[in-house]
Amino acid sequence: MIEFKPRFFVLPAIALTVLAMLHPADGGRSGDCGGVRSADPGIRASFARFQETQSAAAAKICRLAANTLP
Repeated sequence: MIEFKPRFFVLPAIALTVLAMLHPADGGRSGDCGGVRSADPGIRASFARFQETQSAAAAKICRLAANTLP
């Protein structure tokens, strides 16, 4: 007969908890390619300037990665 022991469930439960904590809530998608979420306005402005100066090919790859191509 099969015995159900806690040791068979503890490791998988820990693994599932760690995986759930690593997975981003928005599925890894955000409005911009970098996905920067910073409270510092200087850092956000720096990334906004970068978004404006990147090439058309890089912008297309970014949209493709974010799954926002028209």
